[in-house]
Amino acid sequence: MLNLEEFIRPLPVDDLLKNIWPDELYVSESGTQCSALLEAVPELASAEQLLTHYKQPVRLTRRGGPHASAPTGVDALPAYRAGFTCVLLSVEESFPGLKDLITDAARTFGLPTSSIKCEAFCSTGSSGLNMHSDFDLNFALLLQGRKRWRLARNESIENQTSICFGQGMVQADPRQEGYAHSAFPDAMPEDCAEFDIEPGGLLFMPRGWWHETYSSGDCLQVNLTIKGPHWAGLFARALESVLLEDPRWRKYAYGISYPDERRDAAVGEMAALLEDLQRTSDGLDMNELAIRLLAHIDLENISVGSQRKESKRARERR
Repeated sequence: MLNLEEFIRPLPVDDLLKNIWPDELYVSESGTQCSALLEAVPELASAEQLLTHYKQPVRLTRRGGPHASAPTGVDALPAYRAGFTCVLLSVEESFPGLKDLITDAARTFGLPTSSIKCEAFCSTGSSGLNMHSDFDLNFALLLQGRKRWRLARNESIENQTSICFGQGMVQADPRQEGYAHSAFPDAMPEDCAEFDIEPGGLLFMPRGWWHETYSSGDCLQVNLTIKGPHWAGLFARALESVLLEDPRWRKYAYGISYPDERRDAAVGEMAALLEDLQRTSDGLDMNELAIRLLAHIDLENISVGSQRKESKRARERR
């Protein structure tokens, strides 16, 4: 039965929670292979075995492009052998042996299991990914090959909600530049940290760090990835659930798209609803309100897809 302690060895879970989680970088450049992981998912013995048994779509990427996708791992094998990096998402859906790891991680971090996923990256020869920063947190365990990581703390944006690329690149979600308090860099900072990871090496990357990678050999990496949920999404979902108990909030918003007095009437109707909501919420204890709102959320069925997916155009410009 695979658990978090075995996956992040030699980092003790207590040390992770006390000194690292969720904002500090951690790197162990080499180590012993995780035997419990290979026992839970024997297909992780090689990239070709993994792809052969992976039944979901595979993202195909190459430094500088082009980028593509394949419907299954078997279909991705020719691209893998041609030097593309294969990105496998939600690996636990094809390999249930990873679900114990997700359950244990969710319990450790106090998060719903729906917000934690396993991903895999595999490539052969010389490959890697261009500079970007992710909205999720990652424990990256290298099983085979060699990988150089270049990393830097993101000083431009805090708590991004989508993948971000360097200045001058097409952003998957342009809103991220609006959230930023300074321009994104166009390349990795000169003083960025560099680590050469060997088999058994583990890297914990906090949310939002800039990074680029250079892989060599038959490279296979498994990531335990935390994708939220964030407070805005929880509040919006809970508030909608509460408001829908009132038939006035379930009424269709007639008139909102008109440019004349019908829109004015629609705005007035919404304002009346908001005024009533304000009256009913006056004097409420905020702790009690938070408990009530969270009670309306099915935490185990929260979608992690609220963050905008990377657009095809953005992938092509990476």
